Amino acid sequence: MQNRKRTLGIVAALILLVGSTVAIAAFMIPSARELLVLAMETTQTITDGHVIAEFEVDTPEQDGSGTLEAWGKLDVGPNGEPAFRVEVLAADEPEMVGITAVSDGTQFWLWNPGENKVITGTFAEMKARMEAEHADGDFDPESFDPGQFDGDFNSEDFEVPETPEEAVDKLLEYFTANRTGTEQVGSSRAYTIRLVPIPEQMPEEVRAAGGFLNVWIRANDTAPLGIEYAEGAIGSGKAVATTLELNDGVDNALFTFDIPAGAEVVNAAEMEFPDKTAVEPLPDDYEALVPTDLPAGAALDESLVIRGAAVQRYTMDDGSFSVAQGPAGAAPNTFGEDAAETVTVRGVDGRLFSDESGSRTLLTWVENDVTFWIGGDLTVAQALAVAESLQ
Repeated sequence: MQNRKRTLGIVAALILLVGSTVAIAAFMIPSARELLVLAMETTQTITDGHVIAEFEVDTPEQDGSGTLEAWGKLDVGPNGEPAFRVEVLAADEPEMVGITAVSDGTQFWLWNPGENKVITGTFAEMKARMEAEHADGDFDPESFDPGQFDGDFNSEDFEVPETPEEAVDKLLEYFTANRTGTEQVGSSRAYTIRLVPIPEQMPEEVRAAGGFLNVWIRANDTAPLGIEYAEGAIGSGKAVATTLELNDGVDNALFTFDIPAGAEVVNAAEMEFPDKTAVEPLPDDYEALVPTDLPAGAALDESLVIRGAAVQRYTMDDGSFSVAQGPAGAAPNTFGEDAAETVTVRGVDGRLFSDESGSRTLLTWVENDVTFWIGGDLTVAQALAVAESLQ
């Protein structure tokens, strides 16, 4: 009997010890805010680095994935300018493989091996070119009105964060941050953090797009490893470092570039800039169409004009969505082959993009020279029903 009591006592003590250890370990793991602060502090200590990163993009405009390798170093140029080298190791589009961008801090080179073409120049030349372009334009700084942009932002009231703590606190005014666990990223263990936009703090475009951010922070030194935009109506994107070496020293020879024999050399400062033709706004007397078939519980929350487009925002118990109408060409109307589905909507071809769960959808089409977008917390069937009911 005495031995049994002794055994039970030992077991109870072990359980208490394990429980206490787990509790202490839980308290030792930094919070999401603390991890973000530590990551920013780590970033401030970086003087050079080498990274191999995998990227994925899946949006209505394009989709693809690949791997790139990059080196960077501070204080390489004559005035302390940073230098870098980036090489595309793998990509869905074969013509992208081998593309290399290099800068020694003052000069840059962009080489496309498929075309054996090098675009080169100096940052000083490009700055002068940009200043000349603006001088030839119609922009008048005296008549510039910041109020033309949406939101209540006042640059005079904005205080630039001076410390990592202040920067993270400013970030958390716009996002909620939660630790979501740990993952293995390459050979490193990483903390994962989810940043969810606070709707009332966000511009209408962001509220309509939805989605959230995932962040990976390496556990052993709190270095940022990757970021992902996920489950948005406009698609997703992800970039994660599978190899990350910091402050190990990088040879300056990596930041020079020998132009290959026979390559076509183009001076970037002499290139023709894309046509800056402005999109014609909708006529002043244009009356926005309004949906008559809404999901259960949906109600109009607000109507506003954003960059020439009429936007109606609707809220529901479980989310929100927007109906926008703007001038043709106001938004891209070309989609990757695998990123979107072609559908018939209101008698014309439209493009439909939906997330994996089918609960967030973006539908867009052009009708009578007007571009329409419907996006948010909608199923495909709901988005199509809203579109067909516009009148």
